Amino acid sequence: MELTTQKPKLILTDLDGTLLRDDKTLSPANRAALERAAGQGAQVVLSTGRSYKSLSQELRDLPFLRYFILVNGAKVYDLQTDTVLYRAEVPMDVAQGLFQMFEPLDACIDCYQNDTGLMDRKYYDHLERYIDDPHALKMTQDCRTPLDHFREAVRAGGESVQKLQAFFHTPEARTEALRQLGEAYPQLILSSSLPGNLEINAPGATKGDALLALCRALGLAPACAVAFGDGTNDMTMIRMAGIGVAMGNAVEALKTEADYVTVTNDEVLAVADLVAPSNQEDGVAQVLSRWF
Repeated sequence: MELTTQKPKLILTDLDGTLLRDDKTLSPANRAALERAAGQGAQVVLSTGRSYKSLSQELRDLPFLRYFILVNGAKVYDLQTDTVLYRAEVPMDVAQGLFQMFEPLDACIDCYQNDTGLMDRKYYDHLERYIDDPHALKMTQDCRTPLDHFREAVRAGGESVQKLQAFFHTPEARTEALRQLGEAYPQLILSSSLPGNLEINAPGATKGDALLALCRALGLAPACAVAFGDGTNDMTMIRMAGIGVAMGNAVEALKTEADYVTVTNDEVLAVADLVAPSNQEDGVAQVLSRWF
C-alpha cells in the first residue's frame, strides 16, 4: 500500500501518546510540522479526551488552530466564533447512577461538566493509589477540581455531564466495573486513553462521530482527512478518516484498524506501509513530512 501523494485537507491528531511526548510536551518538530501543514492550507484539529480548559496554554495559543474535537467527541468547538458545532452528553440520571455504581469498587471516578474536570476530594487526595504513571497522575491532578460535595455539585451544574473517567487500584476492579457497565448501561461508549483508565461517554460521543460532524460543517468529505491516534478512544476516528495512522506505541487493537502503523525505523511492516516512529520520536511530524 503506497501512501497517497494527495495532501490531506484535514489533519486530526490525538494529544496524549500521539502528538505529545510522554511528559506531555509538544516537540519543536511536531509543532513545526503542524505549522507547515496549516500554512499550506490544511485544517489542523486537536482531537482529544480533554476539555478545552484542560489544554495547556501552549496548545491553546497555537495560532493555526480553530476547530477542536473535545472530551472524546462529546463536543466539537469552533474557537474563532466561540460556538459548539456538535454535542453529545451523558444525562444526569445516568451519571448519578454511575457514581453510585462505582462507590463500592476500588476505583476513583470523576467527570467533565461544562468543560471543567471535577472529582470528589476523597479520590483526589489519594490519586497516587489509582494512577501509577507520574505524567498521567500530574495531568489528572492539574485538570481536576476537587470537591467536598461532589455528587451534589455535579447535579447542580446542569442536566448532563460530558464524560466520566475512572482509574482502578487493581485489574480485578476494572474487570468488575466493565461487567457492571455492560449489564446496566450497554448503550454507553467505553474507551481508554491513559494507562489503566476507563472513559465513559454518551452514545454519539466518539471522535468518529465528531469527525463526521466537523466534516459536515466544513463541507468536506471524511476521505480528505488524516487522523493520528494511539488509544481505543481514537478507534472510530481512525476508521472514519480517509487515512488512519496508529502510532508505533498504540494499543494493538488500534493498529489492526489503522491504514498505517508508525514504527521506529525505515523498513516496511507487513501490515501497513511505514510512515514514522512513536510519539517519543516525533511520529506525527514524520508522517506529515510525506505531504508538507
